[in-house]
Amino acid sequence: FRNVTEVQTCALPISSADDDDRPIVVPRGGGKVTFTQYCTTCHMPDGRGGQNEGGYGADLRKTPLTVDQVVVTITHGRAGKGMPAFKGLIDDENIRLVAEFIKTPAPSGLKIEK
Repeated sequence: FRNVTEVQTCALPISSADDDDRPIVVPRGGGKVTFTQYCTTCHMPDGRGGQNEGGYGADLRKTPLTVDQVVVTITHGRAGKGMPAFKGLIDDENIRLVAEFIKTPAPSGLKIEK
């Protein structure tokens, strides 16, 4: 992990092969700086996750969790899935901003090339 001080959010359901064909859309909202600094090692800059140097990160583009559930996951982690807790490393306000960033869709048409 990068200086575990902000958030990267939860380990969620594993994606199917069909998901690989979806356009990659970068999430938008406050919290981008924190997400970029602490979450991209596992969840990648576009939120797609997968196996990488940080372990296996969930695909945050399709998380079924609500903003409040993402806040809880970031705060307390999911030890059994390798998601660290960020309580005490990231303040509550920035944890909420990261959760909102994850759950806010990108403007329509904004894509990142694979």
